[in-house]
Amino acid sequence: MKRKHIVPSMLVILYLFLAFPAFAAGIGELVRVIRNEVSGDRARDYTMRLWQYDKWNTFPMWHNTAKEARSIMLERGFDEAEIVETPADGVTRYSTWTNPIGWDVKHATLEIVEPAGLPDEYRILCDYRDNPSSLCFYSCPTPPGGLETELVLLDRSNEEGLKAIDARGKVVLVSSNAGGLKRHLEKYGVKGILSDQIESSNRDFVNANQWLNTWSDFPGGWLMTATDSREHFAFSISQKKGEYLRDLMREGRTVRVRASIDSHYFTDGSLPYITGCVKGTGTGDVLIVGHLFEWGANDNCTGSSSILEAVGTLNDLIREGALPRPKRSIRVWLGFELYGSMAYTVQNIDRLRNGTIACVCCDTPAENYDISTTTWNVTANFNACPSFTDAVFPEIAGTYYSRYVPYKNWKVIPFKPGRDNFFGDPMIGVPLNAVSLNNGCHLHHNSMDTIEKVDPRSLRDLSILNAAYLYFMADAGRDDVPFLANLAFDRAVEIIREKTRESKVLAMSAPNGRALGELQAKGLRTIEYYTDLQKQAITSIERVVNEPERAGVRKELERYLKDIDRFGENMQKHFRGEIKAFAKARSMKIARYKPEKTDRDREAESIVPRRDLVGPLTLEGIPVDKWREVRSSPRWWSSRNWGATSWFWCDGERNLLEIRELMEIEAGASIRNFDIVNYFRFLEEYDMVEFVK
Repeated sequence: MKRKHIVPSMLVILYLFLAFPAFAAGIGELVRVIRNEVSGDRARDYTMRLWQYDKWNTFPMWHNTAKEARSIMLERGFDEAEIVETPADGVTRYSTWTNPIGWDVKHATLEIVEPAGLPDEYRILCDYRDNPSSLCFYSCPTPPGGLETELVLLDRSNEEGLKAIDARGKVVLVSSNAGGLKRHLEKYGVKGILSDQIESSNRDFVNANQWLNTWSDFPGGWLMTATDSREHFAFSISQKKGEYLRDLMREGRTVRVRASIDSHYFTDGSLPYITGCVKGTGTGDVLIVGHLFEWGANDNCTGSSSILEAVGTLNDLIREGALPRPKRSIRVWLGFELYGSMAYTVQNIDRLRNGTIACVCCDTPAENYDISTTTWNVTANFNACPSFTDAVFPEIAGTYYSRYVPYKNWKVIPFKPGRDNFFGDPMIGVPLNAVSLNNGCHLHHNSMDTIEKVDPRSLRDLSILNAAYLYFMADAGRDDVPFLANLAFDRAVEIIREKTRESKVLAMSAPNGRALGELQAKGLRTIEYYTDLQKQAITSIERVVNEPERAGVRKELERYLKDIDRFGENMQKHFRGEIKAFAKARSMKIARYKPEKTDRDREAESIVPRRDLVGPLTLEGIPVDKWREVRSSPRWWSSRNWGATSWFWCDGERNLLEIRELMEIEAGASIRNFDIVNYFRFLEEYDMVEFVK
């Protein structure tokens, strides 16, 4: 009897082994080979080479960073390594992003001149040469002898707060929203800002100061352009110093400060980015992006240095013959976050659309490896760009961590905005996963983010994982389709099951039969939607083969799609059963839910918007007093930033009613305080979109 049971089991195992001969084992071997060659210490040295310039946060120093990054690429034998200059004129626009003006600073100090006799720790509040993060990016110069004025306290960091105090000709002390106040300073005659704001996760760092990198008159803006006022400055101090100053002022003592800044603006310079490439044997590429030109050693010199180490190691292994040259090229982009990557996108849009099969964004602090909260994260694509890549990176991570560091934390998280991770915009169409390794972002944008905090072990993990994913995707082809289909299928089952669970939890909070009927209908629609979304992710596996092979791949994937359909139907059946049981237990009668279309719904249904502009929408160039439905630039995507999410669904095929439903399902919430018809009529009026007839 035992033999009869054993033989079929052995046959199944043998079948699986023969069906997927080198996939699971192949990834393990790939990780092993790369792990033996990657050096975290070398990546840490690269971090120092980049940070020695980046920490000064000026355009001339950024050019030195660019040269250093290119030098490292050449040292590692990249087939291509190029610095590309874009105008730092405050006028040139890539899609809707306006390039900044140039800025340089030689020195800057802020000191207390009254009351006299204070300890040096408090008398000298800021010194750029000792701590470059203490001076706000784009601060204006002062007269040669400095500017002496009174410091006043601003409790409410908004325009209403400024109205309520006499701040003309003075410096205001704030604990939040320093960058957001910039556009109001000229109106109220304020000379500058002194801020002790700090991100909530860093409030235990009483001696740290926040790096202020936003200085724009534009609501939701970032860098200065030609339209911004150039008459104001800002300094950043620690909470400890801020509380000391507040105590002085609460005692009724007058506090006077002297600001001395030697800076200047220019519009005849350039903002560079760097590209590199290790060539494949055929056409197409995979892309990895990381930004430079920030204060921090971890954020994001470590992201860029881990990229250089990952691709440099792959190039060494390829040249040594330890790895075959992959089918596709492996391409690197490094530059200013979003501004530089938007320029790269516009300048290379055809290659991205037609040849790039996947992208990685590495925006990461590589902090203390030993802290229990240090976690490696990979973010999934957002719903407008469903992709099988969401299953590949976790497979590689699971292989690495289970074999070599099983005690370390790693996880897959939903799409997160605010990085160079817009390539999944359907107008570009490149699946993108972002990776990060952090211990809670305690160093994010503050003065503690210095070179001694960089952990070579964290850098090693990042480099190994990036290298393994890049090589696998660069070499993926027809033989990998079964393996990829199984990975994508397993992830699809997980997602559909999770969305079913979420829908059940929500429905079982219904207070009555009418609410339960509505939540049941929405839950069924959610399960149906995510079933279809995961089918699209499986279908996207076609990207790994050339056009002549896609018909065969499509046919091979059909059985997975049918199985996902069946699984989705079963989850809907299960969901209905659970709701029915819940209603019975609560003596509820499930009301039939049938949404009624309003006149506004029918109007939304009649509008089909189409756009030609790629990437996040900024609204730059449109007068702020003409904006509708948004009060801040919608450039920062989040599932509930309706102005941003609706933009990415705008494809010339969906009407606004359909787009609204897609937004609500992804957000898991109903849209409130946002009229999508009014918003898109506004965008159409300013030629951001056109309405398809």
